Amino acid sequence: MTNLIKTIENEIDNYLTKEVDLSEGVKFSQPQLVKRISLLRAQVFPKGKLDSLGKFKFWFDIISPRINSEVKNIDFDTKDVSICSEATLTDKLAVLLSNLFFKEWLNKNKKGGEINDAVENFSSLGNVVWKKIKGGYEEVDLKNFYILNQTAKTLEDSDVIERHILTQTDLRAKKGIWENIDEVIKSCGNRYFSATEKSQDIEATSKFYEIYERNGEISEKDYFEAKGESGGDENKYILAKVIIAGLKKGEAGAKHILYIDEIKEKPYKEAHRGRYEGRWFRKGLYEILFDCQTRANEIGNQLARGLEWASRQIFRSSDPLIIQNALTDIKSGNIIKARELSQVEVRMQGFDQLMADWNRNIQLANELANSYEVVTGESLPSGTPFRLGALINQNANKLFGFLREKLSLALEELFNDWIIPVMMKELRAKEVLDLTGSEAYLKEYQEMLVRAWYINNLLAFPPHSTEQGEMLRNLKLEELKKNKKVFIEIEKGFWDNFKPRAKVVISGENVNLAKDLETLATFIRLETNNERRTALIEIAMLKAGVDTTSLPKSIPQQSTGQAGVEAIPQGAIPQGAIK
Repeated sequence: MTNLIKTIENEIDNYLTKEVDLSEGVKFSQPQLVKRISLLRAQVFPKGKLDSLGKFKFWFDIISPRINSEVKNIDFDTKDVSICSEATLTDKLAVLLSNLFFKEWLNKNKKGGEINDAVENFSSLGNVVWKKIKGGYEEVDLKNFYILNQTAKTLEDSDVIERHILTQTDLRAKKGIWENIDEVIKSCGNRYFSATEKSQDIEATSKFYEIYERNGEISEKDYFEAKGESGGDENKYILAKVIIAGLKKGEAGAKHILYIDEIKEKPYKEAHRGRYEGRWFRKGLYEILFDCQTRANEIGNQLARGLEWASRQIFRSSDPLIIQNALTDIKSGNIIKARELSQVEVRMQGFDQLMADWNRNIQLANELANSYEVVTGESLPSGTPFRLGALINQNANKLFGFLREKLSLALEELFNDWIIPVMMKELRAKEVLDLTGSEAYLKEYQEMLVRAWYINNLLAFPPHSTEQGEMLRNLKLEELKKNKKVFIEIEKGFWDNFKPRAKVVISGENVNLAKDLETLATFIRLETNNERRTALIEIAMLKAGVDTTSLPKSIPQQSTGQAGVEAIPQGAIPQGAIK
């Protein structure tokens, strides 16, 4: 066994079993925190579903609705990502075509669902890590992601170990890339699968293989020894990727290094919801609401047990001959002969205090999670002024804008470094692009053609007004729209000088849409001039996503003394070379 394998075994054991000091007297263990978050996500009590008396304990989930509310208000999707270029004029067509292909590429590779998962984990767990793989990236499972320096601010400050569970098919697919595949298949397989290192094993019908991948610094001497070479300076450290099998399930001597090589940088990108508090694992909504969720379960179960008792009907009487159970012994219409019979008051004591404590707990959860009524879409308290509600909503959304910015910066870097290069490689290989599938980009492309046609043939037109020029362009645009299929041939060298980069819309109309529409509605009601009122209505429709170009429009009146469209001979309008 090489020294490198022993080192990695010790690193894994220290991570899983030991705590680190964030400051004097403050202990922290990332695996213990992740375990507790997993229990909350699964809505499982640490000591089971039954209390000490054998009564069932109910789970009153107050976290999931707040996560859903935050995800909804962050409202991040592939629609917020677009491609741009610094050369905005010369690269206009290239930007248009690359955006068209980019949207199709994202849908084909199901990136929309991946981004949605990232947003949910960003809010709930507080941390998202992406790892570069061949042809793109994947999101890392934080339950099996070991940060060896738990006090690191970023992954650049810590070595990292990943735990993977592979099938035999997965291993065989790595032949030619990894070494010792046959030896690992023979000696390291196990039919007991566990979701994490510490979780319960589950027996399966086929064998699984536990693989550990380490990305970080190792000494040059250990690197040389692992590769079967001599030499190397033990005081010089290099960045390397190491993949090992057999650390847990394999027997003595059955530990194999499958892959080891130097790397230029770590294959990770990260996004964090919370601020740095001395540890890499930032706080998400699950951790922020730990105490509120615990107290909600306590109060809820106290109320459930108390109301169960309060719902019972009990009678008392000093007459020894009175029936024992009024509910089972008395039939409808019976007459009870007793000197004394009265109902025992079993109203739950402390109900008011428990409800007040519940309301205080929910209010605290709302403050911690920024989930006030105006954010979740609930009705505001009666008597709240309309403008005050709008102001509260605007201030509450400032936090979501900040969170959106933090997530967007990480995603923008991810797209620029890992996604766009792969996408552009496919795009450069295409000789013909079909614009038929995207109405929005087809319309933009046709408008570009019309503008170019109008400028190129401007000298050939008779004198005409601005309104008549607009009519000529609209006529040409309608002519182009008749052709439903548009194919563009890509000339050789078209993409040579094009340098695309991802642009993420952090905030915009989608964030303040309701406020903008409300403002426009106010001015529409006040405006008396028909033309200005129509213009305001069109602006509101565009903000709401309604295409106004297909709506019928009135033809402007011709001014006396100006050449109308009818005065322009039909043969005098150049057709251009538009196909």
